Amino acid sequence: MGLFDKKTCALCGASVGLLGGMLGENLADGAYMCGDCRKKCIPDNTLDFKALTVDAAKALIAVAEANKKKGASEFHTTRQFTAGMYADMPALDVDENHGWFMNAAAKDGWVYELDDIYSFCLDVTTTPLTEGEEYNVNLHPYPQLPACPSGQKVIDAKLKLWLLDNELGVDMLEISLLPAFAPSEEHVQSAYACAQDFYSFMKSWRMAQKQRSGR
Repeated sequence: MGLFDKKTCALCGASVGLLGGMLGENLADGAYMCGDCRKKCIPDNTLDFKALTVDAAKALIAVAEANKKKGASEFHTTRQFTAGMYADMPALDVDENHGWFMNAAAKDGWVYELDDIYSFCLDVTTTPLTEGEEYNVNLHPYPQLPACPSGQKVIDAKLKLWLLDNELGVDMLEISLLPAFAPSEEHVQSAYACAQDFYSFMKSWRMAQKQRSGR
């Protein structure tokens, strides 16, 4: 096959040229998957497409489509976690009736199981204050969360969730709770409040799950 020859996707039958071909993947059985079909796959960023057969790729797309359908038609938000000065930074949407959650910050529509969260933390980045700079964020109400060292200020805060094996192949989610540029003291306070709310929710959720399962 020549450099500028078109390729045909083994999954959808689309014919793509050089640029489209560069966005796709060559599969294990010598077939080709176009970029559009690649986007339809589960979000597992460790997938080795070169090790997938056409049937395996089709199966992963079917899983992804079922998950998206679940999010669009069955997911009903009962609890929201938001940060931002005006609660304008969505973090997580939760459907307590189904035990599901979505990464509201990403707005990607993927649905995850709350019970798949086996660990979580607030990951904070700080930087030294400049000469004469004042910083008056009160983090004392949040003893479970990372402290800000004296002479430092918080410039980034991410809620990290580690997941058990799941159908989407995602082992960790990072959800930013601060704006990317120059977060204010109010932003930091809101981010910590959001993280604390999530910590409390997960504690209650796990206790309720243990009671339901009789453990």
